[in-house]
Amino acid sequence: MLINHINRILFIGTLLSIPACSWALPAFARQTGQNCVACHVSFPELTAYGRQFKLNGYTFGQRQNIPLAFMAVASDTRVASTQGNDLAYPKDNKPVIEGASLFLAGKVTDHVGVFSQWTYNNLNPVAQPDGSTRFGGQTTVDNNDWRVADRITQPDLDLIYGLSLNNNPTVQDVWNGTPAFGYPYQTSRLVGIWGIGAPATLIEGGLAQQAAGLSAYAFYDKHWYAELGTYRAADHGFGLFSHGIDIGNRLKGNTNPYWRLAYNQDWGSNSAEIGLFGLHAKVQVDPHAPDAGTNTYRDVGIDAQYQHLLDPHVVTLQASYIHQTTDWDASAVGTAVANPHSTLNSLHAKASYWYDRRYGATLGYFSQHGSDDPVAFPQTGKPDTRGYIAELNYMPLQNWRFGLQYTAYQRYLGASSNYDGSGRNARDNNTLYLYTWFAY
Repeated sequence: MLINHINRILFIGTLLSIPACSWALPAFARQTGQNCVACHVSFPELTAYGRQFKLNGYTFGQRQNIPLAFMAVASDTRVASTQGNDLAYPKDNKPVIEGASLFLAGKVTDHVGVFSQWTYNNLNPVAQPDGSTRFGGQTTVDNNDWRVADRITQPDLDLIYGLSLNNNPTVQDVWNGTPAFGYPYQTSRLVGIWGIGAPATLIEGGLAQQAAGLSAYAFYDKHWYAELGTYRAADHGFGLFSHGIDIGNRLKGNTNPYWRLAYNQDWGSNSAEIGLFGLHAKVQVDPHAPDAGTNTYRDVGIDAQYQHLLDPHVVTLQASYIHQTTDWDASAVGTAVANPHSTLNSLHAKASYWYDRRYGATLGYFSQHGSDDPVAFPQTGKPDTRGYIAELNYMPLQNWRFGLQYTAYQRYLGASSNYDGSGRNARDNNTLYLYTWFAY
């Protein structure tokens, strides 16, 4: 059975692929003249050179007349058990083209650069009266990071500084321990449609394509990094950053601060980083009522990363821990949550090994736990979830990746068995995800 799935995805991948040079995000590669391994371990995980390229505002190399790139994903996802309710798991065990992205990415001037992603989602779900799901296509904005940057290089000073205008807190970060570009780098769109997923803090994607933020940053002596910015709702004059997205987490006001501190060390073929980051955000209870109350989120995280990049052997490690404290508006207490205050903690860690930048293996672990809440989690009273991710990768070209990813839940929303009161166990949500990713 698995061989049949592999053959199907190989066929779809062949349809998606055409001969191309070995580039991860080709617009940047054409600009710099570098292969993708200069900037990426595997997209989107950055190398030291890739971090310098991003911090310098995507301005290395020659400006391209047509700075465009394209990406597409096809996959086959299988859940461990549908418990006979196949309508709740549409497209289970069926090959699909998930969608495609168009990138406007590269140098504008010597000090201005842009990363702008627009995505066509081929799996936009529409519920039907009979309980089934119909899928349609929808094009929306995706991650955006527009930069102005400069660098001072003197015998006793090396300072990169700049501004980032973006629409997803941490998308501007250059280390892969923070959420926006953290592991897993590729996940099935169907898993979200099926309602399978661990609880997440607000900074873990809760404001993606729903907020617009401006931050100032500085990187001193290739060691010390500092950033301070603020976010607001991506509406009105900033509506481009949420185009096609229904804002569900609408920020209140223009001052929702984000901050980041990190220390980096590069030596030989190795690099290491440890850092702190945080977000203080006020989110409207009703996104369509400006006068509604607000929930206040305070997210504080710590992250660490290590890379050993010496071909043919490459090893990378990342980990992050986020603590969130939430003060709920009085209107939410008793209806959405049980208590006026709650906490949620999120841990992610992963280790990857690549041989010859062609064959890869990754093992990841995730764990979420937080305050008891019999209203938000009526069956168990707890959000506690944990499990692991195992993934194998093969890259016939540096811009074409195949992945076989298995996600296993040891605990889900507070229990390992019967977490929903209807006999569903945590392991029933285990998923096998076979995908191909191609960029040109």
